[in-house]
Amino acid sequence: MVPFWLKLCQEKYEMEEKARVSVEFKEYMMLIVTALQTGYSLEKALKQSEKELLRLYPKNSAIINPIHVMNQKIAMNIQVEKAFSELAESIELEEAVSLAEIISFAKRSGGDYGKNIRDTAIKIEENLAVKEEIQTITTEKRLELKVMSVMPMGILAYISLTSRGFIAPLYGNLLGVILMTICLFIYGALIVMGGKIIDIKV
Repeated sequence: MVPFWLKLCQEKYEMEEKARVSVEFKEYMMLIVTALQTGYSLEKALKQSEKELLRLYPKNSAIINPIHVMNQKIAMNIQVEKAFSELAESIELEEAVSLAEIISFAKRSGGDYGKNIRDTAIKIEENLAVKEEIQTITTEKRLELKVMSVMPMGILAYISLTSRGFIAPLYGNLLGVILMTICLFIYGALIVMGGKIIDIKV
């Protein structure tokens, strides 16, 4: 039972961390768009946006360190598209990978690559905004799932402490142990299924 709960806690932490990365990356993209619109080159826009992002998230930023590493690479004359692609890989965000591909294509094709990058960034920002809205809408259901996940174990623990003889037949023989083990697996499967239902993909 303990490994199962540890796995659930780990998945919850990873989901929250990914959501935090997503929010910060959306802010970073909009800062890049603003910098490009004011006439900055892409390289300078990335550097300036890092400074602005640091003002927004002065502590415990999820992506500021990878962004700083990226800008250091660009300062060392590494191609901006390569540096941004490595950033996308390090933060493991689908939208970052998409933007990296657009930057690489835009730099190769030439022309008004700034406009192409701006347009793509805005579309990605809209997609991230939809994800945030879904996250907000499903917050209540996520809370309900947590309560429903804990309640059976809480009831069982309460009965074990106050009326041990009431559930003794379920643990005092082989049939009872098998039955409770099956119930435990069903209980775990339902929790996982509930998590999948409210984990809406965009």
